[in-house]
Amino acid sequence: MGAHQLKQPFGDEPYNEVQLPSAPLARVLSQLRFERLSVLDSPAAARDFAAALSGTYPYLDTSAEFNMVVGGGQVMPQSTHQPVWRLRSVDKSRTVTFTNGSLALETSSYRGREEFCGELHHVVEVLQEVVRVPAVNRIGVRYTNRITGDPLADLTEYFRPEITGLSAASLGKAELQHCLSQASFSAGSGIGLVAQWGMMPPNGGFDPSLPVLAERSFVLDLDAFRQEDVSIAPNSSVIQTRALDLAERAYRFLRWAVTARFLRQYGGDV
Repeated sequence: MGAHQLKQPFGDEPYNEVQLPSAPLARVLSQLRFERLSVLDSPAAARDFAAALSGTYPYLDTSAEFNMVVGGGQVMPQSTHQPVWRLRSVDKSRTVTFTNGSLALETSSYRGREEFCGELHHVVEVLQEVVRVPAVNRIGVRYTNRITGDPLADLTEYFRPEITGLSAASLGKAELQHCLSQASFSAGSGIGLVAQWGMMPPNGGFDPSLPVLAERSFVLDLDAFRQEDVSIAPNSSVIQTRALDLAERAYRFLRWAVTARFLRQYGGDV
């Protein structure tokens, strides 16, 4: 069976996985959330965690966490005085972000879900050795694709109509500046996916944690997550298995959304 566009984003249709050596990924992120722990109110545990990972993540940044508060027609950052620890790899392509309530692994150099989830396993294993988080409430895996250049001239060659929407419409004497769609899906058992897609103008963005681009871009952002009433076991192998499942769900959505032309554009052998 050759590579093809899936008929459903959440079905069980078989497919051949296609590696994309030049995938337009701006970021891949996995985050765990857990209830605040008394031991983490002291910076000593965070320092121990940073020290345990220093061989792979030697660089450290600290800051205060900000929430975005909307009111009175304005969006304003509000500090929660929650310490945020960011550990960066030698080449700065990977970041581990740690707060009292969350742990995240982020990369701008993605080499497949097996390798990425394997690194997540390692980071969680180190966390459990230092802190012993009793339970995880939520795990998510998020892929942010940003398409620039020639594909923007005819998005219908790269994405199915449900994704291109207004971004590919003929508008006469007007030019589309900004268009962002969002949809959330429930797959049962606490599993869901939030998808965002659309056209961004130069120096425009949809996520304040991502740097903006100086050129127009089309984004496809997929956030697969598992959030259960019963807490997820914090065992590193269980977390790895859950993350692999979520990554596969996001990939299945991608294969529904994109065409074979997209796969070829980014190095796929199809």
